[in-house]
This record gives sequence, structure tokens and C-alpha cells, in this order.
Amino acid sequence: MVMKRKLSWIAVIMAVMLLAACSSSVTAPKAEANKKALFVGREGGGDALVVKRLKGLGYEVYVTADKELTAEQALAYRFVFVSSTVNSGKVGDKLKKSPVPVIYAESQNIGDIELSGKSSDIDNGDFRGRAVTIKKADHPMAAGFKGDVTVYQSEGKIGFVVPEGGDIIASAPDDERRAVICAFEKGTPNMSKEPLPAREVYFYLVGGEEINQTDDGWKLFDAAVQWVTGA
Repeated sequence: MVMKRKLSWIAVIMAVMLLAACSSSVTAPKAEANKKALFVGREGGGDALVVKRLKGLGYEVYVTADKELTAEQALAYRFVFVSSTVNSGKVGDKLKKSPVPVIYAESQNIGDIELSGKSSDIDNGDFRGRAVTIKKADHPMAAGFKGDVTVYQSEGKIGFVVPEGGDIIASAPDDERRAVICAFEKGTPNMSKEPLPAREVYFYLVGGEEINQTDDGWKLFDAAVQWVTGA
């Protein structure tokens, strides 16, 4: 009888341990996926600096080419970053209906997902400068900054979009319609009145200017990543 009781207790303990192990194996992939980022762009050049920054934020980063990107591929990642070095036509509206958040540095793709018009130099483009102007200082993506923020060490190309909806976090210093950092909350209607399936961000960083970024510029970048992922 004593032996049977001991065996019963051993069986119970083993069952509890097995259940705990199974629970860990179920939750681990989810936690891992939350720290994965899909980078659409190039392996080298300025893109490598952005990838390095994302890794510094704790993300495992996978780089894919614009022509290889698919909506299905994005589902394995916490968020997607689309570099301005992509061919915008090869990215197009591939992620328009994706439930995965996206940061776009390619301004023309904001038009592709119907969050702005599509006319170059009017609805999207770039200008030369060193600073941006914070328009919504109370937003988390403003990173605590107010007024003008010097984002480049020397004059360089700063991307912009003229958005339809969303929150303009920072604009061109001489034209508040030109958003250089813009946040679109999940559920925001696009120009076709379709609600966004996930948060979207436009961020001004033009390819080749990554090495020109100041510490304050990178702080704004970090804040964009944190907001789009809900971290």
C-alpha cells in the first residue's frame, strides 16, 4: 500500500512537470516572435546602420529584398520596417491589409496604402535640412522633445508626406503640412474609408542619411519603434 502511494505521488509530480514544460513550449514562440523585425531593404550601406539600431533595441532582424516581400511573410514578425532604399513599386500595397504594424521610410508607399495622395513633390518627397519641428509634443513618438529638433549632423535629405488623417508628430520647419514623422493608429480610415488593420508610421529617414543622424534623431527613431509595436 505504501509503495502504491509513493508511485501515485511520483506520477502526479511527473504530470505537473510535464504540464509546465508544455506550457513553456507553447508561450516561448510568441515571446520570440515579439522580438523579431522584418527589414525590407538592403544588407549593407545605410540600411545596415538601421538594422544595427534595431538589434540594439533587442530585436532579431531579418532582411528581405523588396521583390521578395509578401504579406504572408510579414505575419511571422512583430513589425516591418520598409527602407527608402526599396523600389516603391515592388513594395506597393503588399502590406495594406496586413495585421502587422509597419514603419515606412519610403514616402511613396504611404500613397500606395492610401494614407496620402501619390503626387511626387506634392504629396510625398524630400527636402534638404538638418532639423524638424515637433507638432505634437504630448505624443509618445515625440520622445519628450518640443520645438525644433536637430536630427542630422549636417544638411541632408529629410523625407516627408502630406497625410490624410493620422497624427503629425513632426513636420518640416517651414511647412506644417509636410509630415516628417506621422502616426496612424489602428482603425484610422484610409482614403477609401477602410480602417487600418494595424498601426502604421511614416519616418523621414532617407537612405544614405543614416550615418548623418544625431543622437536626437535616433531617439525619435526608437520612439517610433516603441509606439508602432505598442511596447
